[in-house]
Amino acid sequence: MVKGSFKSMSHKHEFNVIQEKTIVVDTFEFASPFGLIGRIVDKLVLNKYMKNFLIERNEIIKNFAGN
Repeated sequence: MVKGSFKSMSHKHEFNVIQEKTIVVDTFEFASPFGLIGRIVDKLVLNKYMKNFLIERNEIIKNFAGN
């Protein structure tokens, strides 16, 4: 991450072909600023929010790709 609201963020896509199907594995890591308070917010709110966000986004991409 170069700029933004998070202290750090990394998002990696890994593409694997298994039995003629492409499997995408998302590795997403982030940390909020503000030390202990940020870690508490991550645990209580942002982890679930970001997971659901990625699931919804990936479903849209999957539908667009025609699978």
